[in-house]
Amino acid sequence: MKHSIFSSLTLKHPFPTCPGLRFSMQFLFGGIAYGLAEVIWRGYTHPSMVLTGGICFTMICLINQKWKQLPLIVRSIVCAFGITAIEFCVGIIVNFLLHMDVWDYSNEWMHLLGQICPLYSCLWFFLSFSISLLLSAIPFFARIRQKARG
Repeated sequence: MKHSIFSSLTLKHPFPTCPGLRFSMQFLFGGIAYGLAEVIWRGYTHPSMVLTGGICFTMICLINQKWKQLPLIVRSIVCAFGITAIEFCVGIIVNFLLHMDVWDYSNEWMHLLGQICPLYSCLWFFLSFSISLLLSAIPFFARIRQKARG
């Protein structure tokens, strides 16, 4: 049997187990991924959105790690509320206090101060559901791989 430097790696944890390094990796991954998603969705992004994406992704990972016994839909709802709350706080800072005008949901139905609205909260739910499903699947596939290896 050939051994490589990758033969001892498992898929149990998508990020390193050292907490500081894990949070840093989650933050960087989430920030970059959200920034790219926003460029695809809107055609541009803002540095504050990369930071916000990193914070939100790290929060999603923490919720899914700490509350993995809860049903996926419940974790996704909690994550969607968390993302909406973070979006509101960041919106107040960057749009109201710093006057950067990064986004404005004033034309959306039932918006709150133009910073959050039900439409985007629903989008955050589906995004959270997808990410949570993926995070839940990683240990499952790791077990399959482990059984296949012997």
